[in-house]
Amino acid sequence: MPVLALLLLSGAPARSEPASGDDLHARMDDFARTRMSQVELPGLAYAVVEKSGTVHTGTFGHDGDGGDITAATPFLWGSVAKSVTATLVTAMAAAGELRLDAPVTAYLPSFRLRDATRSARITLRHLLEQTSGLATTTRYTDRTDPDRRPGDVLPELATAELVSEPGTTHHYSSTNYLLLSAVVEAVTGRPFARVLAERVLDPLGMRTAVTSAVDAERVPRGHRFVFGRAVPFATGYDPAGVGYGYLGGAVGDAAAFARAALGGGGISADQRIAMFDPAVRTGPDAYYGLGWRRWTLDGADTPMIWHGGSSPGFFAQVILLPERERAVVLLTNVSSPVHETQLLDTGFGLAQLASGAAATPRAPDRAYALMLGVLVALLAVLITASGLTARALTRPVRRDGRWRLALATALWLTVVPALLYGLALALPERMGVRLGQLALWVPDIAWLVYGVLGTATLLLVLRLAVVARAVGGWRQNRTAIGTDE
Repeated sequence: MPVLALLLLSGAPARSEPASGDDLHARMDDFARTRMSQVELPGLAYAVVEKSGTVHTGTFGHDGDGGDITAATPFLWGSVAKSVTATLVTAMAAAGELRLDAPVTAYLPSFRLRDATRSARITLRHLLEQTSGLATTTRYTDRTDPDRRPGDVLPELATAELVSEPGTTHHYSSTNYLLLSAVVEAVTGRPFARVLAERVLDPLGMRTAVTSAVDAERVPRGHRFVFGRAVPFATGYDPAGVGYGYLGGAVGDAAAFARAALGGGGISADQRIAMFDPAVRTGPDAYYGLGWRRWTLDGADTPMIWHGGSSPGFFAQVILLPERERAVVLLTNVSSPVHETQLLDTGFGLAQLASGAAATPRAPDRAYALMLGVLVALLAVLITASGLTARALTRPVRRDGRWRLALATALWLTVVPALLYGLALALPERMGVRLGQLALWVPDIAWLVYGVLGTATLLLVLRLAVVARAVGGWRQNRTAIGTDE
């Protein structure tokens, strides 16, 4: 049996106890304040948890409505919801209500993708492990229809393509957990959020958890980064998304879940072993289980069972350190895919300190500033080119400029469509979102992308107008020459 499994069953720490007490908590508080300044975090709440309960809570900064962050401030938790959903689904499996290795169609008969034969092989376990073959995309998530239910996604999936064979490759997709929510509703005949509350949240003491649009009304606004500054905005809520990213609550709710996952009661050891088992490799020394990631904590040489995630305006992490019998939860009220490394390293740094190691956050990623700079420069070039092309429309047609015009037009007809494709499709896909959702996550990049797309389209139209005008002028000249002869 793996060492981690023995630890979960026995509760015995494998290593010497890390530092504890006021000195450790003071250092963790200092680190949190430093990270707030370095990463421009407007508000932050974190907790240190042991099996006996929460031993320290730190709250700093302000919410999007101007109030102080307190232990009662609710946040949205993003994909931490997946770990909570996995807890519910594995509990239902242990109770015999469903089978993890049964096909999804056993519970959702109308579930089928474009390739119905292959999609019929997708099991609940594949959904939990993120090995269903469904693509990483937000095409089916982050909606704000107040009447939306998880099962509403089924007709949309009829045209979806698999990107790998079911059960073979890890492709992280919230659609997997949206489908799990629909399975729970089909099996129980009740709303997913209600089942989750009755079977997981309430028994674990997560009494102020956010599980509905009504609950979300008490969540202060989150923030997005706009040219490097955190700016508050009204957060939308997906009522069908509780199972994949729109669960929330205060730091105490997240701490209660971490305590149970650590072995403090409420989740059986067998269930925790099943969830934490490294089912699929996602990178060097990185694995995904059933709704949980398993890595080794840098600098501490200790297993780290964790999950993190973003919803628009918020970021969260739950990090379990089984060998230390300790956990750390982090909630912040800002999110951005291009700042993800810095956000993750805030939670990892707290976990390093909690394990007795030094916090070693990575250097800031310059990709965000570089991307903004490139887009601004590109927009300036396109505006200048559009202005020069517009001026060309007012000048007399030159008979000796045919080849130069042909070459310039060929260049623009090659470059501009490639640019349109790259910005409209490739860039959003690399960020894991659709073009229409880009502003939801990175508004500054979205505005620049929209500006570049609009200006590039204008330039293309102007270039075609120049060509049409030139061709017309040449024809008139040829006609005039023929008449003179």
